[in-house]
Formats: sequence, C-alpha cells, structure tokens
Amino acid sequence: MTLLTDRPLRILMVCHMPWNPNAGGSRVQIEIAEEWRKLGHQVEKFSQEDAYPQGISRLSWLVDDFPQRARTFVQRHGHSFDIIDAHQGNLPFSKRDLAIQGLLVARTVGLYVFVDEFLRLERQWRGRKFSPKGMMVEWMQQRNARNYPRSLQHCDLINVPNHDELVYLRDRMGLGQKTVVFPFGLSDQRLAEISRASQPAIERHAHQTVVFIGGWQPRKGSRDWGDIIRYVRDRCPQSQFLFLGTGIGAERLLSDCGLPPCDWITVVPSYDSSELPQLLSCATVGAFPSYMEGFGFSVLEKLAAGIPVIAYDVPGPREMLHHLPGDNWLTPVGDRTAFCKQLVNVLTMHPSAYAELAHQSMEVASKFRWREIAANTLTTYMTHRYATNERRSIN
Repeated sequence: MTLLTDRPLRILMVCHMPWNPNAGGSRVQIEIAEEWRKLGHQVEKFSQEDAYPQGISRLSWLVDDFPQRARTFVQRHGHSFDIIDAHQGNLPFSKRDLAIQGLLVARTVGLYVFVDEFLRLERQWRGRKFSPKGMMVEWMQQRNARNYPRSLQHCDLINVPNHDELVYLRDRMGLGQKTVVFPFGLSDQRLAEISRASQPAIERHAHQTVVFIGGWQPRKGSRDWGDIIRYVRDRCPQSQFLFLGTGIGAERLLSDCGLPPCDWITVVPSYDSSELPQLLSCATVGAFPSYMEGFGFSVLEKLAAGIPVIAYDVPGPREMLHHLPGDNWLTPVGDRTAFCKQLVNVLTMHPSAYAELAHQSMEVASKFRWREIAANTLTTYMTHRYATNERRSIN
C-alpha cells in the first residue's frame, strides 16, 4: 500500500500506562511508533509519565484523572498533530472540545466489554471469597465505564487487534463502519533474534518442555495449571515446565497448583525483553490457557521461536493459530482435558513431524511484521482522514 502523504506526519500517541516496552499495553504503541519513525514521520507521546511528572500520587490514582490531563494537553498542543492515536477511554471527548482537526483514533488492546465479561466470570469463581486484586481491577473497570464507550463514539476511527472486537462493535454498538482490524506484530530484528536463538527443532522436541509466558493471574489461567501439569506429567513423565514473567516466585506457584517442590518446574518471575529469545531457545510447546486476550504477544513470540502453541479458543490467539495446519491448536475455553490432550500430542509426535510443525509455526509468525502492519495502518489512517475532511468540506 502507498502512503497517502507527501510530507512527514506528526503523530501523537496517548497512553495512560507507563511508557515501557516490557508492558503489553504500551508496547504496541511503542513498537509501531518506532516503525513510523523509520518511515520518516515524527511521533510524540503523552503517557503516564507525562501526565504525572512527579510520579502518580495516591489521590490521582484513586480518582484517575488521566483523561482530564490528556484533554488539557491535547487542547494546548493537539492542533499541531495530523493523527492522535489514543487508548480506549483516554480521550472520551469530542474533537470540538479537544480543539483538533486531525484524525482521532481510539485503539484497543482488549475491548473493554470483553474485559467486563471476564470480570463477571471471575466474580463467579471468587464467590464470597475476598480477592483484593480482583476487587480492585473490577472497581477500576467500573470507575472508567463511561469513558470507554464515549471515546469510541467520539473518535473518527477505532483500531482493534482482532476480528471478534470488530464484530461486536459492528453488531452491538453500530460502529462497524469506522472500525478497522490491525493485529500486533514483531519487528524484523525481533523475529531474527528469536529465530537465531532457537535450538534445532529435533533438540527442542527432545527437551519435552512446556512453556508459558504471562502474569500469574486467573485471566491467564492460573487456576487451571495444577490440573494441566498433573495430566501432562502423568502421560509424559519426562516433561518439564517453564513459566516466564509470572510476577511471582516458584513457592507461590507450586502452592497454588497444589504441588510439592520439584526440579522439573522452572519459574522466572521477571525478565527483560531482550532475554526472551534465549529463554525460549529450548522449549518444545507453548501453553496459553488465557480466558481473555486482545491479541497475545506471547503466542506470537513462541511461534517465532518455532514453538507450536496450544491455547483456549478466545479472541487474539485465534488471529494467529488458525494459520497452523489442522484445527487442534484452539480448544474450548476452560476445557482442561482437551487442552492437555493437545499438549501431549505435540510432546509425543514423531520428531520429524514436530520439525515440520516448528517450521510452519515460524512461517505463521513471519506474517505478523510490524513493518508491514505499521505502513498499512498509516495508509488507512490517512485514507480516513482524507474522507473525513471531504465530508466536512461538503457539509
């Protein structure tokens, strides 16, 4: 696609989270912004650090005045930007109120209504049991409930990472005409780094290692892992498990799973993004029993390492895993037995069949390159900006 501009564009990213590439939400805008800069465009940001230069106070956190602070910034500086790309809920104001003429985009990394659906499910799991973290997430979601739909209604364009969100916005909110789907991706450099670090497929298959990347929380399947581990170990006694980026240590994970200390489970609570290629280098199969995702960087990065992935059939992983041959990579949500059977199938398949599957996994990952996604996204943005300006001139 050809970019519909003959001059460098000025683009503003708005993100209520810390501007940190190790965080999934802001990572999307950070990485696509870098690709836009490579194309010669100027990208600036207004993130949590800019809204709270002295650090976020307890009061600011409780009242969540980020949208108001972002509004003030945009009212002062927004007129100089061609495009403002903001997270859902960050700018729940009209363009007239913001005093801008450029394209206003609302971006999701997991549509708020899907988050609500999971929170209702988690409430059922919790019952009367008090969970400070669960209650806090739910309270924050309810506190911002009005900002999310307002930001989608006021914007010119909605950018979502999967087709399930498009269908919801089209059929339930009547916003399909201004909704576009752009998946997440990896840079060419990242793809190359992960591929170089990966051991040969035959050797990785011999390691019999199941790998999970993600925070240790119910949404990511923490309640399911005890049963998953026991089932797989019963059928594959040599199997090992590697948990990356859990945010908790081995003692807590083993306790939650009802397992004694052992030498075949490794837990890495945190790591720098640059360390991931080496951490994945020996893994055999990825396990991702997540109940709700916008996309799933961890699925994509495992595929890039030649690691086939088994996941629950939820938005996000669907966008990637339907490219693999067969239909065994996505299992019904919460069906631990079906999930485990597919993990065992990969661990016990013939090494030559696994090597072919590993190659196919890397080919799937290569379809999701930030370079192409960034260029296509910007072309779509400029097309919509042109159309918006045309309608304004006619009216």
